[in-house]
Amino acid sequence: MLLWLVFLPVIGGFIGWLCHVCLQRGVVSVNVQIRWSKLPIIVAFITICITLLMTIILWIDAVNVLNQGENWIKEINLDWIPLLGIHFHLVLDGLSMVVITATLFIVLLTIVYSSKESLNNLGLFYLCLLFMTSAIMMLFVIADLFLMFFFWEAVAIPIYFLISLWGRRDSSSQLRFNGASKFLIYTQLSSLLMLISIVSLALINWNLTGHWTFDYQVLTKTPISSDTEFLLMLGFLAAFIVRIPFVPFHGWFIEAHMESSTTGSMMISGLLLNTAAFGLLRFVIPLFPNASIMIMPIMLVLALLTIVYAALVAFNQTDIKKLIAYIHIALMGFVTAIIYSGSVVAYQGVVIQMIAINLAIVGMFIISGLLGECYSTRNITQFIGLKERVPYLSSFTLYFILAVLGIPGTANFVGNYMMLLGSYSTFSFYTIFLVIGLLLLSISFIVRMQPIFYGAVDKGAAPKYLLSKKDLLLLSSTLIVLIFIGLYPQVVLDMSYSVVNQTQQYITTERVGE
Repeated sequence: MLLWLVFLPVIGGFIGWLCHVCLQRGVVSVNVQIRWSKLPIIVAFITICITLLMTIILWIDAVNVLNQGENWIKEINLDWIPLLGIHFHLVLDGLSMVVITATLFIVLLTIVYSSKESLNNLGLFYLCLLFMTSAIMMLFVIADLFLMFFFWEAVAIPIYFLISLWGRRDSSSQLRFNGASKFLIYTQLSSLLMLISIVSLALINWNLTGHWTFDYQVLTKTPISSDTEFLLMLGFLAAFIVRIPFVPFHGWFIEAHMESSTTGSMMISGLLLNTAAFGLLRFVIPLFPNASIMIMPIMLVLALLTIVYAALVAFNQTDIKKLIAYIHIALMGFVTAIIYSGSVVAYQGVVIQMIAINLAIVGMFIISGLLGECYSTRNITQFIGLKERVPYLSSFTLYFILAVLGIPGTANFVGNYMMLLGSYSTFSFYTIFLVIGLLLLSISFIVRMQPIFYGAVDKGAAPKYLLSKKDLLLLSSTLIVLIFIGLYPQVVLDMSYSVVNQTQQYITTERVGE
């Protein structure tokens, strides 16, 4: 069932693409082509619904497995390249269950919203979208480092096409490919460093044991010197901080959002950034616990600089998508800093916040798309009288702004509270600076967004814009999930506890050893 879970989306994507090709090549009559022109989105929607249903069934099984003291819910371990000890090794645990469920929910929202956009070549579009979904889900269950690198690179392919083929149309074609090219260059250079670290770690283990393996559970037990461990960790860290993204490696992220459609922005913010935070928890800390402690001061400083820089730059933004992108960068910097605290409470807060941030940011991108439809611009200074112009949208906008900032009753509040509570016991002085950074971020976001709610509206020139039932469903469902996790976070905490507790043990063991 685990194989079906991770490969079903890409299978559905290929089926939708083949249906679109058959329709376009005149295999059927013109009337049938028109009637079934939306077939790719129907196939994509049904595929994700089935995959989400499988996830719910596995979630129920996971509760029983974890109650029995087991860490792994499902496991697949097949030989792939025996000569090099490379296995097709997948492990589904509590943390994977949480992030996969959140991923599928966001993809479902994205598919529904994409039906509003005028997209060419629908078959290829949904193939890219579902291929990206499968690749990211694979990253969440992989236990072989070579396989992890394979799918880490694979994720970049659909994102490149989502930006370049279905992004903003400009008079200059060179500008249209700028964000996609930047993303590809940043990813390739940083991933090359990670590949060198992966091969070096496997080679060190081979010299010690005489056996090739890329299994990260085995490699965590490989004895290496402190200097070597630090250098190998830098290779992994280079790949992850580019996708988090840390300042000054955030240029691709801003350009990608500026040039992407709303659907593309939802996929990039909702799915891609979580892979980097997950990678820090899953791979960097277990493989390099001593080096993680050594680099912690540097990472904390870089994270704080990222938060402050993004918050200050957000003050001057007039493009709403650019503003949301900088807010997201700051929030991910905050999450990254807490990952180095080594506290179980903080780690559980990180898991909740990984879900909450992405849902809130996806909600804000949906709102940015609706505002663009209503005002025919993305310039915030042109958004006047939202309360009168678009009924209900002002309420949703205010809610998601406050959710991003972490008000009580939302999942963001629970995540922030647990992260700060856990990190305070590890680095109390630094936590105070983090709180100040979050306050600065809150001020900048409110200052930029508050003026859009009021103002004089010329009723003759600007008729009311009514949200469709689809718009209300998208915003309401996202809102309900954030409130549900905010009021009942235990369902997520119980599922992820065993994994984050094990991750915390790597840090604790090294600190005791010192």
